[in-house]
Amino acid sequence: MISALNLQPSVPYAFPGRSAAGTSALPAFVASDPSLLMSSTMQSLQALSVMELMLEMMSTMLGRGNGMARSLGLQGLDRGGLAPSNGVPDLNASYGPAVSSGALNIQAAIAAVPNANRAAAQRHFPILGSECERQGVTDKGQVAYILATAVHESGAGAHMEEFASGKAYEGRRSLGNTQVGDGSRYKGRGYVQVTGRRNYQDWSRRLGVDLVGNPAAAKDPAIAARILVEGMKEGTFTGKRLGDFVGGGRQDFHNARRVVNGTDKADAIAQIAQRIQAAL
Repeated sequence: MISALNLQPSVPYAFPGRSAAGTSALPAFVASDPSLLMSSTMQSLQALSVMELMLEMMSTMLGRGNGMARSLGLQGLDRGGLAPSNGVPDLNASYGPAVSSGALNIQAAIAAVPNANRAAAQRHFPILGSECERQGVTDKGQVAYILATAVHESGAGAHMEEFASGKAYEGRRSLGNTQVGDGSRYKGRGYVQVTGRRNYQDWSRRLGVDLVGNPAAAKDPAIAARILVEGMKEGTFTGKRLGDFVGGGRQDFHNARRVVNGTDKADAIAQIAQRIQAAL
């Protein structure tokens, strides 16, 4: 049974630090009793703190709450929703903001890709844009071609491991696959589908991460972004650098494909790059 209280008309009460718009009506009997008023105020502030923490955590999970993610030890969340793989050093700590700043319009670039790739681009393009910025890749043509390569090779990050078993690479000495099982063990992974023991060894050395012993780590977005951008920038995949074809007054999107894989699907990738560049 609920006992009846003699409630008097409510009076407005503003929480400390809140504007008039954030006032809350308290019963007069509470407002007139200092002990009740203090208790009610503390409960309200605690409730607000809990709500704000919950909102910040939700923001973190959407890739915007970088500071909160770091304070909770969830650095991977502010880089696209994945925490670093077990045993893999956190490469996110020095990566800067989740969405590339400066003159790059990443949201427009996302809208420029084919509809089938847009959801994945929404998640992964901010990571790649930030990595381009971190490595000093600011030419919009180069950024556009890097993003277009990710769209072609991995569906803009939707498929971070190739569908095939990798058995076709077994015994391929050109890839450094000299041990039994290397074909499947070192099949394509990441935004650029890095393939073969030799490439996994090379990137283990460059990153200071054991990709040879833990090849699945190449699928981690932070690691995969570093491989894609640095590999194209430095020409580690084929010996051809992206700057040989794009940037400094050059814009040969067709032959830029030679940075990764000859001229395979060169025209299709060039068209995607052109659309992204126009959006950026």
